[in-house]
Order: sequence, then structure tokens, then C-alpha cells
Amino acid sequence: MTAPADLTERFLLENLDIRGQVVRLGPLWRAIVSRRDYPDELLGLLGEFAALAVLIGSGLKHPGRAVLQVLGQGPISLAVADCTRELALRAMVKAGGKSAGASLHEWFPTGRLVLTIENAQTARHFQSIVPLEGATLAECFERYFDRSEQVPTHLWVHASRESVGALILQKLPKADEKDASGWARVQQLAAQRAPLSLGRGVGGEGPSFDVATLLTTLFPEDDVRLFKPFAVTDGCGRSEEKVHAMLKGLGRKEVEATLAEHGVVKVHDELCNQEYRLTAADVARLFEGA
Repeated sequence: MTAPADLTERFLLENLDIRGQVVRLGPLWRAIVSRRDYPDELLGLLGEFAALAVLIGSGLKHPGRAVLQVLGQGPISLAVADCTRELALRAMVKAGGKSAGASLHEWFPTGRLVLTIENAQTARHFQSIVPLEGATLAECFERYFDRSEQVPTHLWVHASRESVGALILQKLPKADEKDASGWARVQQLAAQRAPLSLGRGVGGEGPSFDVATLLTTLFPEDDVRLFKPFAVTDGCGRSEEKVHAMLKGLGRKEVEATLAEHGVVKVHDELCNQEYRLTAADVARLFEGA
């Protein structure tokens, strides 16, 4: 069975009691990048947002979504990514200026990173602040996982215009019992080899690695147990139904007032950079029988 082009897959280094997960995005990533005119210096940040949203969304225990968002007053005014438990991914970065560098604090000198977990069953939201304590988003989440899950974590993300690859490693409680030096050795191997291995792509067709090959290349001495891969899909499909429901929620009077003022009702989906337009005939059909 052929693995999906865009996927995430968990694994376990059984001889060490170290778990991990890989994210590989190719065609989906290129679709995300194509929705805005992103300069090269923003691709790394956007790739981190996308990969982290997949890693967190894939771990949800209930229907819903994980949302990562930074609002700031610096060169980037908004950065957001969300991923459902079913792995429908959306991501965008909105720049309002240029930065002299590319560290996280230069992009977001006054920003706050908020992680929101939405539970579709209960309609409840759980929010937590992820301190911007690191040069990259990956470093911030290493420290966040260390504290929130009390599991030592290391994370690598590589993004180009063609692909994103990500690797997360987490040390489980009995790892030292199996091999006291195993965690340090695995981190060193990953630090040396993961950036190059994750960044490999062929002919603009996205990452060339399959996960099994990647992991045996990174950790040739260890017993790698792979679990089922899951496809990551595009969360930006157009949804006229959701837009119509939103407009009905605003009410006929307000929608018709907008129509009278502008001659058309426009709804812009900022995250997916899509626009919906309703004419007078569309509005009449929308509220027909209301």
C-alpha cells in the first residue's frame, strides 16, 4: 500500500523506550504556500506552524481541532494554523513589514503564542499560553512539552518552498532503565542528520524520504517500530454552506443593509485567502421563506 503524499506517522524506538512522530508535507504544503505571495524568509516560520498543528491535532482524544495563533505588533501581524483530529490542516502568516532577521523575537517582538484546543463534542475550549522562549517555534514547543507533559522533547522542522519535514522525539519514563546514554545518543544523531534528511526532495515533488527509510538512516542501531501512517488533508475546501449559515446568523436586516450599501455581499476567509460573493438574487434565495 502506497503511503499518502502528505502524512504523519508515529514510531517507537523499542530498545530505548523513546517515542517519536514524523510529519511529511508535499502537495498540501505547496497548496498552502500558493495562497499568498510568501517571501522565502517566512517559509520556515510557516512550516513550523503547519507541522506543529499536525503534531498536536493528531494527538486529540476527541472531535475538534488544535489552533496555534500569534497576534503581534511587529513585522508579522498574524500567524495561525489549525488542524482537526481528522488531520485537515490550514495555515497562514500575514506580514505587515520586514524584519532585520528571522528569529522568533524579531518576528513577534510583542506577540503572544496561544494554543487552543477545541472540543466539538462539548463546545468547550481549552487555552494555554506557550512562552516565546526560544529562537524558533520548535524550541518554544520543546520547552512547552517539557513542562506541560513532563516529557523531555526534541523537535526538528525543515521547510522549503516545496516541502516540509518534521521530527519529534520524546523520552519516556523508563528510557534510562533500558539505556542510560540512549537519549543523549539519539538526540545527537538526530541533530546531525535530521536537518538534511528532512529537507530532501526530488524535482519539486516534495520530500523524497519514506518514513521507514528516514528512521533507519537516522537511527541505524535501534529497533524502530512504525505505526500506521495517517493522511494530512487540506482544510481549505470551499464551504458555501458555512458562509450561508454565518450570514443567516447575522440576520436578514444586516445582510440586506450590506447589500444595499455595496451592491454585493463579500465574505473573505482570511485563513484560506478565499472570497465568497453573494448578489441580490443570492441573498433573496438565502432568506427565502424566512
